[in-house]
Parts: sequence; structure tokens; C-alpha cells
Amino acid sequence: MEEKQKVNENEHTYDNGFHPKEVKLKENYKLYRYGFFYNIAHFIVISLTKFFLIFPKIFVWGFKTKGKKYKKHMKGSMIVSNHTHPCDALIIGSSLWYRSFNVAVLQSNLGFGLVSTYFRLGGAVPIPEDKKLFKRFNTETVEHLKKGKNLLIYPEAALMPFCDHIRDFKSGAFQFAVMANCKIIPTVFTYHKPKGFYKLTRRKKPCIHYNILPPYTIKDMGNKRLTVETATKEIHEIMSNYFNEHSDYFKKS
Repeated sequence: MEEKQKVNENEHTYDNGFHPKEVKLKENYKLYRYGFFYNIAHFIVISLTKFFLIFPKIFVWGFKTKGKKYKKHMKGSMIVSNHTHPCDALIIGSSLWYRSFNVAVLQSNLGFGLVSTYFRLGGAVPIPEDKKLFKRFNTETVEHLKKGKNLLIYPEAALMPFCDHIRDFKSGAFQFAVMANCKIIPTVFTYHKPKGFYKLTRRKKPCIHYNILPPYTIKDMGNKRLTVETATKEIHEIMSNYFNEHSDYFKKS
């Protein structure tokens, strides 16, 4: 029964009530975008996101970003985070702001019309469902990291709002990091009991903190499989320990 629960935790079961249109990617679909005009559009979108999230961050979520000093390591890095809030990619983008990055998303996330266009300009890169395109995605993702670009991936795969623990990781994200030989930046959303003013705005939900942890250097274990397994296990342990120590909202008495 316990094993079944672990498997289900990585399945996409969250339903926010908005259902995307079916999306089909062309064979020559441009996964990663670069260039002067894209960079300008990306900066504008991230800046707008930061502006629009000011109110909920300050007056509703009780939001804080911790570990800002580790932003300086975000160059050609794999950023990983637990996937526990419907707006977590937007929150991360607005928190990192001038640190440009892309985020791997489901292909279906491109089925929301203008909203999806906004996501794309904000750095969203679809994970193709087509095998041939997926192979190209793998190759271009490694090249993207080697170019000194940042990529955000959720190794838990599925969104589970306000999950009270760090779920099992899929190793795919760490394969990219190993192949590109880049640093991994663990980041963790933690949840906290509302205090003071936030007892009014967060009566049913916890306050949100986004924590940037020290960069992790990949350890070469002699072969790719073992190196990936070691990175996956150690990053999971780092993030779990941090979450368990700091996310007081879910601590048992």
C-alpha cells in the first residue's frame, strides 16, 4: 500500500478547473529561444510578473525569499524545486528576477492560448510527448546548460499543492545536469503557521517561503548511472532535511 502511494504522488492528478486545448508540436518546433528580442520580451514578462505578485506576496501569502546570496551561482545551473503551489514557477521567476532561466513544463501547458504565450516568453519550455521531439529536447537541454543558461525542473514531476513532505524524485532532471556537468541549485518551498496580520489572510492556508540552498557539485562516481543516482539521492536528502527542519506548519506535535 505504501509503494502504491509513492507512485501516485508522482502522477498528475491536480485539477484547477482550467482544461487546456490539445497541443501538437511541429517537427521543427523551436524548444529553446534565444536572441536580442526574446531577451527583451523575457525581461518584460518576468518584470510584469514580479509587479503583479507584489500584492499577494506581501498582503496575502506572507512570502519571504531566503538564501538570496546563492543567486550568484546561477549561471549554467540546474535549479530544482518541490512542486507544491499552482503559481510556483511564477513565484520563482519573480523571486530570481534578473537571473534569466527557463522552466520545463508539460506540453499540455501550451494549450491555454494567450496565457501560454505569456508562459513561453517567461521561459517555459514544453517537454515533448512525441518520441523524436523528446530526443531533441534531451540534446538541446544539455546544450542549453552548457551555454551557461539556467533551467528549472521539478523532479517530483507532479503538482501537489501544499504537500507536507518532499516526494520521491525522478532522475531525469539529474541526467541533464550530469551530462552538462553543471552545478545544481536546490530550492525549497516551505510552509509556516500564520502570525500577526497573516492570521486574517491565511486562516486556512500557511504562509509561503522560498528558500535557495547552497549549490551542489556533482560527484563523479565512475559511471553515468551511479553518478545520476548519487546526485538524485543526495539532493533529495538535502531538500528533505531542510523542509523537515523549517516547514513548521506541518510538524507533528
